[in-house]
Amino acid sequence: MTPQNCDDTVVDDTVVASRNSDPGTARAALRALLRPLLLPLCLAGAGCLVGQWLTLDVRAHGGWYGWLSSGLLAVGLYGSAQGISRPQVRGDLYRIVVAITFGVVVKAAFIAGALWLAFPDRPEYLVLAVAMAQIDPLSVSAMLESRDMSARAKSLLAAWASFDDPVTTVLVVILGSLVLENTVSVASGTQDYATTLIGNLVFLSVAAVVWAALRERGPADAVPFPALRGPRQVRRILQYAGLAALLATATWQFLMLGLALSALFFRPALGAWLGRATNTALVVATFLLGVLLAGGADFAVGAVLGVATFVAQMLVAAVVGLGFSRHDRAALCLSQQNGITAIILALLLEPGLPAAVAIVAPAILVVNVLHLTSTALLARSQRYRPVRPEDTPPGGPRLGPAET
Repeated sequence: MTPQNCDDTVVDDTVVASRNSDPGTARAALRALLRPLLLPLCLAGAGCLVGQWLTLDVRAHGGWYGWLSSGLLAVGLYGSAQGISRPQVRGDLYRIVVAITFGVVVKAAFIAGALWLAFPDRPEYLVLAVAMAQIDPLSVSAMLESRDMSARAKSLLAAWASFDDPVTTVLVVILGSLVLENTVSVASGTQDYATTLIGNLVFLSVAAVVWAALRERGPADAVPFPALRGPRQVRRILQYAGLAALLATATWQFLMLGLALSALFFRPALGAWLGRATNTALVVATFLLGVLLAGGADFAVGAVLGVATFVAQMLVAAVVGLGFSRHDRAALCLSQQNGITAIILALLLEPGLPAAVAIVAPAILVVNVLHLTSTALLARSQRYRPVRPEDTPPGGPRLGPAET
């Protein structure tokens, strides 16, 4: 990896800030971290003002609220998984699998235990533990642009944040169906949650067959749509239609795991449109969250949920990050952020758990404030700390290909 400026010292592919770090660079990094926090606060505030005059009916099973929240989740999950760079993931595939299986379960169990100790008479709050046990991929993507982690650690965190979203989504639906009533307000005809896995496998198989038939081979994938002619243009249109059908089916039958997995290969050339769609979903979801927050927020439960979520990430990342440098492990431990997925899951849970939004909203705020504070302290400590040999394991990271 090539250092971006002469003030950085590179040790075994880990960038460590030296004593002469530019304060302007630190301020720019802080602004980059604060921006994802301030915009959601403004959107939620605007929604809260609108909520003083507009009341959303989320009690009924189905309806426009259910379709909208499920559609927003489908767009968010596809955007998250589609952004994974497959060549970077291969070196740490084992770690990613551990993070999204063992990691998600351990994080959810730890958060649930903290909630149970604090509020033993509210077992329905345990569902919220799973809803918060994922890392927001949009916030992580913005964070990685300014974080002095190794390229390998960035790749691991990006894949972790993208893959754990569909896992937690499925767990929320399954657990919510056992604990709550009217958990997911989607249209009638939704599958029984016990057969969700089969439905997702069928969905994934159909997506693979369709993509095998429509896939463009060679450099045509990167050619903009207006530059295509004849059969290639028709093929691209069919790819877009196939993607729209996948999103609609996943929303209709709530096959979010299959949708996220299909995003690993079903990748028509969308250019900037995918990012715009994901950001639009975030804006709409955050505004709806604000509208529902007009009824009030439960800061006590939200604070416990937020702190437990942040601590749970530290415990799991300490295990997943074994073999990385000390700085990379610290950055992974402090990487917990919540955003679009937690917001939409709260919207989905609101019909069955009316306190979901009131609890999850302050919990998200607590998590992100803890993240900003801890990462700022970590960056400050790295700025004035000399490079030590023990920061990097002997011979460099032992797993995965070396970065260049």
